[in-house]
Parts: sequence; C-alpha cells; structure tokens
Amino acid sequence: MKTRLVVVSLCVLLFSSCIVKSIQPFYTKSSINYSGKLVGNWTDNKNGQWDIRSFKDEWEKETDPNTTLSKESKEAFERFKDGYYIKYKKKDTEASFIAMPFMVDEHLFIDLTPFEYDSDDLNKLVAQHLLKTHSTAFVDITNEGFTLKWLSEKAVNKLITEKRLRIKHERTGIDEDLVLTATSEELHNFLKKFMVSDFEDKWDNDDIRRLKPNNAKP
Repeated sequence: MKTRLVVVSLCVLLFSSCIVKSIQPFYTKSSINYSGKLVGNWTDNKNGQWDIRSFKDEWEKETDPNTTLSKESKEAFERFKDGYYIKYKKKDTEASFIAMPFMVDEHLFIDLTPFEYDSDDLNKLVAQHLLKTHSTAFVDITNEGFTLKWLSEKAVNKLITEKRLRIKHERTGIDEDLVLTATSEELHNFLKKFMVSDFEDKWDNDDIRRLKPNNAKP
C-alpha cells in the first residue's frame, strides 16, 4: 500500500471544526466487528470521495505470498486484518487512513488513524512534530448508504469544563487542542455513556458526512 497522505491535518482536510482526538484507539480488541457494508466507492455531502477497502484484501493484493514477513509486519497484519484501508479525496488533496470498525453496545463506530503522509512539500522540522492520533465516528447505516458522525470537541470540552465528564486528557499546542490520554478501555466505556447521555450538540453539523454509493441512481 504505497498511497501517501499529502495533507497535514485531518481537521483541515475533512472538517471546518475540530474533532475529538486520542492517543490510544477508541476500541478494544473484543469490540472489533467488521462490516462489509462500508466497503465500496462513495461520495459524501461535501463532495468528498471515499474509497473504502478491506484491509485484509488490500494487504493480500500488495504482499507477495513468497515474501518472508518481518515480525513487525505480521503484528501489523494481525492488528488491522479486520479493518479498512480508506482513501479520501477532495479536490486536489488526498488522505489515507486505517479504520477499525467496532461496536459500542448496539452502535457501530469506526476508529480512524492517518496511515501515511508525504512530507516532501513540508518543512522537515514541522513534519517531525506531527502525531498520528486517533479519532472515532459513529456509523449510521441507512438504505441510501451511511452517515459518519464524529464526536464534537466543543461538546466534550463543555462536559469536561462543567465536570460532567472525568476522563484523562491534555491540552496541547498554541491553540490548546484537546487530546484524550485515557486507555482504550476507558475510551470505550466513555463512548457507552456518551451514546446514552441526553444533551444538545452531541454531533457538530460540520462534522457529519453522509455517504452515498457512486453508482447510486439520481
């Protein structure tokens, strides 16, 4: 898989507002649940193009079966074999992600991590400061396709400020961006409470992507 991420920031590429980011994955191993319904070519409501593939299928296509894999490669395959390889394009920008599907009670989520970025056009010192964090989106499957809803940083910030949410976190950078530092188990438990909680603006409208298949009839 040689595709490269040619944009720096997930927030800049996908969103007009920022999403909740985490150091650790939002899923636990036991919560992983692969769904073939997400595989395909899609267009979202912001004219973004999504190419979602099975990570396992993509790996097998790109890997010579006669090649002896390193320990690290074997571990990577085992870790992501039930996930997706995603290419996202909008205008002249392109990004690639590894996405892991998982269940939070009866709700389907995906955990996304930037796969690779090309720093050829980026100041090398700046590139070394970049950290590939995790984000997570609720997946609402419909008859027409599916909708992705990312956790609103504004909503989570408000919960933390009002002391309605206690979760390990840090604020980093000049803009004091919120980054969750809790364990995957704690993050998964947080999502359970988040889904059943009743409060406004759980999902920022700017962070919602409605995906329809490219071969859908008008």
